[in-house]
Formats: sequence, structure tokens, C-alpha cells
Amino acid sequence: MKKIDQTHPILESCPVCSGDLSIRELECGECGTRIKGSFENRKNPLDMEDELFNFLKVFIFAEGSIKQSEKILNCSYPKIKNLLKKTKAALGFSKETGNTAGSIIEELNEGRIDVDAALEKLKQV
Repeated sequence: MKKIDQTHPILESCPVCSGDLSIRELECGECGTRIKGSFENRKNPLDMEDELFNFLKVFIFAEGSIKQSEKILNCSYPKIKNLLKKTKAALGFSKETGNTAGSIIEELNEGRIDVDAALEKLKQV
């Protein structure tokens, strides 16, 4: 008789007292091998810094609103934008390909364009 596996969401706290939960046993779904011990309870499934993961949760809760995220986290617009950029990088999104003032200045600093070309591009932004 084959065992029917049920998948349940990971509990973040005890449903009775709200205390922290710990993992004491791991089991292989293929062969049934069990390993007992004390294992880290990873509440961060994206394996990113806690600050970035918490920001991502707030940003999603705020439905992408930077202004609402500012209020919830009690921080400034530049801080939210910085956290958003760091989160994008941690998730593996590549740099923006469009011409933004920041990307144009970066091209200028790296010597990929000269001052005249940078000024022309900035006029179009």
C-alpha cells in the first residue's frame, strides 16, 4: 500500500501559543530514510537577506505601492527604491535596458559614451 503524501504550508509559528517552531526530523519521500536532529526553520524560501525578504512581503502586501510601503516601514522614498533595486538584483532580474538618467550617467562614467552623447540622451529622458 502506497502512502499518500499531503502537502501542507509551512507553519511559521505554533498554532497554539504562537511560539517559534523547530524542525526535528527530515524524511526522504523516495526511500523513507529519516534523519533526526535540530534543523534550521527557513522562513525565507527565496534565500535572500532577511531585510530584503521582509521588504518584499511588505511591498506585496502594499500591492506594489511605494507610498504605502514607505508608511508601513516608516522610511523614505529613496530607501524604498534602494530596497526595490536590491530585491530585483537578489531575484536575478537583469539591469533595466531602457535609457534612464542613472543608466546614462553610468555609461558616461564607464567611458562608453562621451559628454555630448550623454547630454543628447538626457534630453530624450
